[in-house]
Amino acid sequence: MGLFYCFWMSDKPLVQQQLANELGSLQLLLQDDNVIPFVSMFWKIHCAEWYGLDRIRTDKYLLLFRRQIFYSFAWLATHQWDQEKIEAYTTCLLQGPLHPTDRSKPDGIKFHILDIYLDELNKVIEQQQEGMDDDDELAVPMGQLLRPIHVLCTDDVNKITRRRCKQIIKNYEQEMEQEDEEDEDEE
Repeated sequence: MGLFYCFWMSDKPLVQQQLANELGSLQLLLQDDNVIPFVSMFWKIHCAEWYGLDRIRTDKYLLLFRRQIFYSFAWLATHQWDQEKIEAYTTCLLQGPLHPTDRSKPDGIKFHILDIYLDELNKVIEQQQEGMDDDDELAVPMGQLLRPIHVLCTDDVNKITRRRCKQIIKNYEQEMEQEDEEDEDEE
């Protein structure tokens, strides 16, 4: 709770941005066994406190959520996209803010995560690829990372969420087809 109110008290945009980065990156400093419980508690607290936020504070918390998602993917990347860690992380999301049937989880948080999920994942992948040779290929298990979106496509109690998830998957598949076509054209 202390971190929640620490962020609550940050008023200036530059301070908010810096603090969002610092709070999001905390998981990179934790021992591996503590990361998923930390992330789980982060989402539990923010889901519980969401309805108490006023309109002015909502935007800064959305920034914090973006940084949290980014650094979670960065943590997974530092572990070479370990399947067990991905499974634990996606399960944490599905039991937390992306829970498909728990109506107490705020739709605002769920929709924001859905809106930024692939953007933040792609940022981490691009950063990881920058340090690689052109011949090296990065093995990112996208199917496993997209599991929360696939689960919500079929299991979410909210029709709008299911529709949004289907659109995200469709857009992602179209982007992959375009990239494949561009790769074929280059060859």
